[in-house]
Amino acid sequence: MTRDFLHCAIACSLILISPALISPAVAQGEEDQHDSAEREIRTGTILLQQGDYGDAKAHFERAQTLQGNPTAQTSAGISLAELQMGHFEAARQMASLELQLVTNPHARAQAHYVIGSAWLREAGDSAADKDDKDKLQAAEKSFREAVKQDPLYDSAYFDLGYALLRQNKREDSNAAFRDFIQAAAENPASAKDLPLSPKTHAAQFRVVDGAGHPLSSESLRGHFVLFDFWATWCPPCIRALPAMRQLAHFLPENQFVLVSVDEDDDQEAWRRFSRAHEMDWSQVWDENSNLYHAFGLAPQSKLSLPRYVLVDGDGFVRRVYGGTDQLGLLVGHVVRTVQNAVHDQGGH
Repeated sequence: MTRDFLHCAIACSLILISPALISPAVAQGEEDQHDSAEREIRTGTILLQQGDYGDAKAHFERAQTLQGNPTAQTSAGISLAELQMGHFEAARQMASLELQLVTNPHARAQAHYVIGSAWLREAGDSAADKDDKDKLQAAEKSFREAVKQDPLYDSAYFDLGYALLRQNKREDSNAAFRDFIQAAAENPASAKDLPLSPKTHAAQFRVVDGAGHPLSSESLRGHFVLFDFWATWCPPCIRALPAMRQLAHFLPENQFVLVSVDEDDDQEAWRRFSRAHEMDWSQVWDENSNLYHAFGLAPQSKLSLPRYVLVDGDGFVRRVYGGTDQLGLLVGHVVRTVQNAVHDQGGH
């Protein structure tokens, strides 16, 4: 599992350039060269999605040579490849070049997001260090510009939250993560595959939560429940924590409950972590991973985290999400599904 799990979806999302940015006409004599460039771009896009960043960059550069000059597509593709390879200054330079080539607000937001991501990843862990502080401030500025250009760019709100958190701006960070939840719910991309239909019956269980209160499938009946299977040793789980905190309190408690289910072997490690991070929503320690396997999330000998299971008020599983799913899509699905169900029932 990688530290920046949310960014595993960058290559799949940021390079989807608007068709309006593609030059629609070429002279007959240039057709073969144009087609060759387009093939290089398509190949580069596929390689980005597969995580082969060096080869992806090479294909975008060949496309650029065939076209005779940089384009929005090639600049965006190269900047993403450079970012994923840790070439942060090169990524910023290419994204800045892209900004000179596009006027579409979403494409401009994407370029600002890449610039912010490069600053954020390059910054060290100490906001007290002037160099790191300057990089975090630059990241914050770029992410704010991204959401200014595209107010529904949920990933930019998410990373803005982290840039603020690393500067110890906790109140502003919390606000950014709340904005992430709202933007994810309103982003048209989160309407994909909706409505989520009931699938299998959820596992029956009876446990005691971290506050000593009984929690069971019966007591949760009538609520949508998102089970968040995580562990203190899972970096993607920890990275999702600020968003989970905001999601836990985003919807009315009579409609939605977030239950974080810890998979640590050491119960005390879980208790110490949850206290230190003020995890003030339903917390459960899953002894021997019994609940995890009751949901059939992996073979008995396996444990893949994070995993998220959305269960409706009638006790049916609506969808299971893995760590490779975009967190914005997950959050958008959850909020839209709950709100749509309440609306259909005539609730408020």
